[in-house]
Amino acid sequence: MPVQAGFAKVAALLADPAREAMLVALADGRTLPAGELAAIAGITPQSANGHLRKLVDGGVISVWTQGRFRYFRLANEQVGTALETLAGVTGARSADSARVRPSHLVAARCCYKHLAGRLGVALADALVHRGYVCVNGNDVTLTDAGEQWMTTIAAVRSRSPHKQLRLCLDWTERRFHFSGPAANDILRYLLDNRLMLRGAERSLTVTPAGLAWFRKLGLNTADTVTSIAKADRVRR
Repeated sequence: MPVQAGFAKVAALLADPAREAMLVALADGRTLPAGELAAIAGITPQSANGHLRKLVDGGVISVWTQGRFRYFRLANEQVGTALETLAGVTGARSADSARVRPSHLVAARCCYKHLAGRLGVALADALVHRGYVCVNGNDVTLTDAGEQWMTTIAAVRSRSPHKQLRLCLDWTERRFHFSGPAANDILRYLLDNRLMLRGAERSLTVTPAGLAWFRKLGLNTADTVTSIAKADRVRR
């Protein structure tokens, strides 16, 4: 896809520390109220309202109103992917990569509504290795076996298999994990069944039942699950 001009306005919206802090807080796909976003950014509610208005007008976030309360979320998965990519560019240019790769986000985290980090990359590798996913260049599709496996996660057969998964460059691992509707369904399944728990910021913790689920997919072959379990215990 050729690069289109016109992204300067969006870049200008992101080039503010307060707006950056609020977008990072929304990068795990959550919907948060203006007051909480103001506290996260360390600014007054009045100032936050101005920043949020600009982000809504620029199509970066959307607003959902319930009564007199307003809640904000990223406009779509494209925005989440862009934030993850920008974080990767920042890390690649840093002389001190450890400083821009917080340890609690390296093992497992949310990237918008899908799984990222070391575990997200390992899961992508496992799904390809088991023949559930086929990657051909930039095209990612669920195989018949993958669609059958996904019925244990969510009903997906009514959707086009070509729109189920996409490649998303992982900020910390510098490799691809999967995004898209099927990837979102997988993370939702893991959270709903308490196989993973939300932690600080965007971090995710694997429960004992989750360790067994990942091992069943063969992720223990490279000690990935074991290393993440150790990282979880350290964070606790």
